[in-house]
Amino acid sequence: MDDFSRLGVIDTPTDSSVLVSSSRYLNNPRLGDAMTTAMLRRNGPDRRVGWDSTNIVRAYWEVRDTTEINRLLAEERRQNPAFDAFMGERFISTFTRDDLAGYAPGTLGRIFYDYLVAGDLDIALDPRLRADPAWRPATDLEYFELRSAQTHDFEHILGGVGFDAMAEVVPFWMRIENWNRNMSPTLAGEMVAVHMLLIMPMFTRVQLHYPAAYATLSDFVERGIRIGRSATPLFMARYEPLFALSLDEARAALNIPPMEHYDSSAVSTIFGEGAPGTVKKAKAA
Repeated sequence: MDDFSRLGVIDTPTDSSVLVSSSRYLNNPRLGDAMTTAMLRRNGPDRRVGWDSTNIVRAYWEVRDTTEINRLLAEERRQNPAFDAFMGERFISTFTRDDLAGYAPGTLGRIFYDYLVAGDLDIALDPRLRADPAWRPATDLEYFELRSAQTHDFEHILGGVGFDAMAEVVPFWMRIENWNRNMSPTLAGEMVAVHMLLIMPMFTRVQLHYPAAYATLSDFVERGIRIGRSATPLFMARYEPLFALSLDEARAALNIPPMEHYDSSAVSTIFGEGAPGTVKKAKAA
């Protein structure tokens, strides 16, 4: 038996019959199980790629401290006038799919429209807005999450990727890098936590079971970091004024470098064991 004491390991006796840790994430058995399963499992017909996301997000909701996050958001508003103005305006997108039809081919608005039509998708409002069009976010966190959902699809397009399972790596890593560089560290840690929990298990699963997908995964991490590092604060971006612009013009407006489109659908089919992963519904509202 190795003597781990030489490594600074100190036994901490406990009478608890369940896992006890100084980490709120490790303390949650649902999250621990969801993360372990997502890291080690193969994809299969009983649990396709998108199942992990739902499982992890539900567990994360049990762990996060919404009161503390709202406090951090309020503190950020006091320190950052531009962020305060963005949060105070509470802008919510209201355009429809038909509103996008008139944009010229190759523009940001038309590319999004073509994606919606090809997938027979409509613009998915927040469930609370669908239930009550007059509903408005009551807290800073509710608004931030609503707006982040509304802009996610545009990050796919501007990142030069599609909407398959592997393509999710680019907008996720855009946010992880961009938010960490444009928010206070403590707030960024809270805001990107769910993105990190969702994306990191893919690395283990790809390397253990789908090594043919690793090169694309690595390329997408590098792409997301490069975009997130150079772009303006994307969490405050207003995309609607960019709809009539070409992709490179829209990218330039956000300080995103030119990007070649990368079709990762074949790699996602490898990762999905014959299925490309769930094509998600558009999140702009």
